[in-house]
Amino acid sequence: MNLVKDSNSRTAILLFAQSENVESIIKPIFPSAKQNLLLWKKMNGNALKTIQKTKLSYFISTEKNQVGTSFGEKITNAIQHVFDQGFEKVIVIGNDCIELKSHHLLQVDRDLKTNSLVIGSDYSGGAYLIGVRKSTFNSANFQRIPWQSKDVFTALQSLYKEQSIAYLPFLNDCDDASDFKKAIHKLSFSDDFRKLLLSFFNSLKVKKNSEIKFISTAYQAVNFNKGSPFPL
Repeated sequence: MNLVKDSNSRTAILLFAQSENVESIIKPIFPSAKQNLLLWKKMNGNALKTIQKTKLSYFISTEKNQVGTSFGEKITNAIQHVFDQGFEKVIVIGNDCIELKSHHLLQVDRDLKTNSLVIGSDYSGGAYLIGVRKSTFNSANFQRIPWQSKDVFTALQSLYKEQSIAYLPFLNDCDDASDFKKAIHKLSFSDDFRKLLLSFFNSLKVKKNSEIKFISTAYQAVNFNKGSPFPL
């Protein structure tokens, strides 16, 4: 992971996400590979712009530089790598929460001054953001969290139950068409990315299957798309 340093803060943001090439395979929203590739390219770009607005240093972790076999190993190693570069606080985000804004990230930076953990929970029991301090980070325990499940939020709370925790508002992670619909309608009408997504979704045909089971043997991923076509 390459460091992009924009400030003298001891906090760094870690964008932990797959490239659009992989994301478009494991999270297919549209009928064609080209459509999905374009969507996730825009999602990655939006996440990066959100990070850059904070002026905090940041790292980007994708399948190209992640170390480990399981998701838990990969995310833990990525966080530890940031700490090893001299940072005291790490804010981890993905690329699929379009409601996440730079002011949320700056709030986490402030919250980590007095808290060991900051969590931003999605509506399915996962976490769209995790902020951790080096002084209270235990890599072995972190790996054992049931990542990519509905128990991530409660597991993090349990892991830090003897320490102080701060919370961000519940926001939507976008894993299927239904999630995108919910998230887009929560964005401000003046939000530029909302306008871009509305234009994008209105110009493309969303998958009509009520439930699509997608299995990728190449990336050993299973994705259930519970979305349906939606007018925006």
